[in-house]
Amino acid sequence: MWPQDKPLQQDASNQEAGRLPQVSIVIPVYNEEACLPSLVETLDRFRAGFDRTTEVILVNDGSVDGSQAVMEALVADRPGYRICVLRTNVGQTPAMAAGLELARGEVIVFMDADLQNDPADIPRLLETLDQGYDLVSGWRKNRQDRAFTRKLPSRVANMIIGWVTHVHVHDYGCTLKAYRARIVKPLHLYSDMHRFLPALCSRSGARITEIVVDHHPRTLGTSKYGLDRIFKVVMDLAVIKMIVTFSDRPMHYFGLVSLMFLGFTGVTTGIWGWNIAAGWREGTVILPTLVVLFFSSFLYFLFMGLLADLVIRVGRRDPSEVARAAVREVG
Repeated sequence: MWPQDKPLQQDASNQEAGRLPQVSIVIPVYNEEACLPSLVETLDRFRAGFDRTTEVILVNDGSVDGSQAVMEALVADRPGYRICVLRTNVGQTPAMAAGLELARGEVIVFMDADLQNDPADIPRLLETLDQGYDLVSGWRKNRQDRAFTRKLPSRVANMIIGWVTHVHVHDYGCTLKAYRARIVKPLHLYSDMHRFLPALCSRSGARITEIVVDHHPRTLGTSKYGLDRIFKVVMDLAVIKMIVTFSDRPMHYFGLVSLMFLGFTGVTTGIWGWNIAAGWREGTVILPTLVVLFFSSFLYFLFMGLLADLVIRVGRRDPSEVARAAVREVG
């Protein structure tokens, strides 16, 4: 567990003295040309009444509309905004990782660019964070989305993710979350793993809670998600289970699987021997084939576990490597 953190106090001279901001707001942007003026206007109103120094990082995730030009025009005369441009569309999670790499605040807040998240909820997230938590997750209790294609799959996914990872929050899919930088920055984010950030943070002993946040209906632009994301979530969930439960001891996972195949080998060998003793010709081909198959599988998973253990001990990949390779910063 991390030691108790003191609430962040306002330092009005931070920005004037060129010091690091207290809060970094990271917003992935993909083809949100229509939303951006309203988004920046909403953020301006929020920042004007906010008592902590902030920076806003807009991450252009390879947009093919006019989002880049709109962002550059909007932030040209606005201090505290930064633009990060990805060379191609890599998805929400790598875009968040790129923004995270550039973020300088003690606290990182992620939110969407579609105006469904409300910046007015950020102070409440930070007040809760100051109570001794490391991650405060937003809960879209009154979610303004379609019931069948968005709300129902999300509800089922949240229950399954909580059951598999043993980290229970109501809304894994809500982007609006506040993190202490030291908790989230070391993470290696890829694929669609932004949904599993509470589970990933829990591995380092992060104290996690959630609060209800506002969720507005989308009035500008179009949604970038459909039912096809279900397959990605299921596949990533299998990886997350491996990471959360066995990443520090992969031999335990692969060892269990290899022992299962060793058991199959023993049972099949016994049946084969009994078949020979009984003088039956049935199974004289299939049974030895199964013995070889099961024993080969036993050896395969055993050596996979040994290899995985070796990889863990040699070292881990730098979590910021992909972000650095894919980013050029503007402003």
